[in-house]
Amino acid sequence: MKKVISLLLCICIIFSLFGCMSKTNEQDTENTKTEPKVNYSDNLKAVWLSFYEIGDMFRELEESAAKEKLNAFFADLADRGINTVFFHVRAFCDAFYKSDYFPVSTYCSGDYDLLKHAVFYAHKHNLSLHAWVNPYRVALDTTIDRLPGDSPAVKLYKEDKSHLILVGGNIFLNPASAKAQKLILNGIREIVSKYDVDGIHFDDYFYPSAEKGIDKQTYAAYREGGGRLTLEDYRRENVTALIAAAHLIVKQHNPNMLFGVSPQCFIEKNKTELFADIVNWVENEMVDYIIPQIYFGFENESAPFKECVDTWCELMQNKKPLLYVGLALYKSGKEDEYASDDTKNKNSPYYEWQNHSDIIAKQIQYLREKEIKGYSLYSVSALTDVSDENENLMNEVKNLQKLLKQ
Repeated sequence: MKKVISLLLCICIIFSLFGCMSKTNEQDTENTKTEPKVNYSDNLKAVWLSFYEIGDMFRELEESAAKEKLNAFFADLADRGINTVFFHVRAFCDAFYKSDYFPVSTYCSGDYDLLKHAVFYAHKHNLSLHAWVNPYRVALDTTIDRLPGDSPAVKLYKEDKSHLILVGGNIFLNPASAKAQKLILNGIREIVSKYDVDGIHFDDYFYPSAEKGIDKQTYAAYREGGGRLTLEDYRRENVTALIAAAHLIVKQHNPNMLFGVSPQCFIEKNKTELFADIVNWVENEMVDYIIPQIYFGFENESAPFKECVDTWCELMQNKKPLLYVGLALYKSGKEDEYASDDTKNKNSPYYEWQNHSDIIAKQIQYLREKEIKGYSLYSVSALTDVSDENENLMNEVKNLQKLLKQ
């Protein structure tokens, strides 16, 4: 009964948001309003292309050089066996595309529309491209004056400071703010309307802290208005409302377009610390897929890989949304401080990623044994920019390459 009430509340919030949401001006692109080019939902072999990698690759390039590099880059990924790219389009309340709502990211040139070209060349090489969005994150800084003057976050803050949360050295949009939610959803609508992306993808940034005081003003206003949810449930409802609304926008635009989330590994921690109620989203089909970030080795003392995978398989059993798994290729050849406190014993899990060069390959094999439909590698540079100095990663990629072709 509680979940039914929760779902009805989300629906009410969604329609209230749509009622005040402005329509996006649609602009012509190389591919506009067509069916998604490719959908690899039953055999996902993906990579995440993050904002800092995009910056390193394209920030200094003129448009013609950027197009050449995109063409070669996506051709290389396709040749390796990758079929999907999660392309970071909004990391800090900014945009790697021409937006009516967000300023151009400082990580790319503002002289041309990088996303438009990325979609074109990804599809040219038969790759699926999903627009990866951080919905709430604004800045890795708590100084408002350092934000771009045209940032919508600045405008919201000047109007009412409660629209933002400043905590832990970072700035976030407040998930409880109706105007912040409207901004995020307008941005989603803009992307799916203007660009021929194959999906919208959120990662694991939701509430930035479990501290009680970060949304004191908005929660007090909610209670004064007759709200009865606990603070924890109130926060979960705010995030769930955004997830449900984003999913609805995607499906209204194109039923074949995908919407998914990549949460951190621990289901209960998502719910109690990030206020991301994954179970609710899956059971009520608010997402098309989930990609938990299971960034652990087999020997991890507190979260061994197989045990984590089995937990997610149990959750997703007989559910419509698909389960994929995020894999930590970036850890290859490195010490793993989260695996063990034992740094003296060289056979300790602390050194697992240095002692073995077939971890990712074995993890993919285990996923196939569990009949999981695919995986995503974090991140693309670990696959394509391998240094000779990291012999473990070189060998890991060689072992991985064989499975990517299958």
